[in-house]
Amino acid sequence: MKRKIGLLATARKKASNPSAAIDLYISPLFVKSVQYAQNQYDDFYFYSAKEGLLTKDQYIEPYNVSIKNLSTSEKREWADQVITSLEQHVKPSQCRIFIHGGWVYREYLQPALEKAGFEYEVPLEGYSIGNQLKWYDEQQQEVNK
Repeated sequence: MKRKIGLLATARKKASNPSAAIDLYISPLFVKSVQYAQNQYDDFYFYSAKEGLLTKDQYIEPYNVSIKNLSTSEKREWADQVITSLEQHVKPSQCRIFIHGGWVYREYLQPALEKAGFEYEVPLEGYSIGNQLKWYDEQQQEVNK
């Protein structure tokens, strides 16, 4: 059976001090996506415009970089680097990736995942931020039952 691996977006809202990646980002959507990933996936990683792929305990400084400021070629190179780093942790044949995050990042990550041979799903594709928050709340209620 293939391992379920979450690939979660980071957030603009950050703590003011250097922290482990799992603690640096403090937006409600990020926190809820982490809670979901902890309950649903065998493991999970984050992706960041500045840092690329991040592990949960990777210590980083706060920053202010958005993928929106990169050129198309830089975005493709960024996505390739994220997936190359991911391959150092998991093999395409042994897992299924579940991407959480907006289209502005997924537009480049999804082709890079396909090129590397990863199977993937986007559980919240097409959901507004409000509906994503609601969905995560509903999932957490199920866990709490």
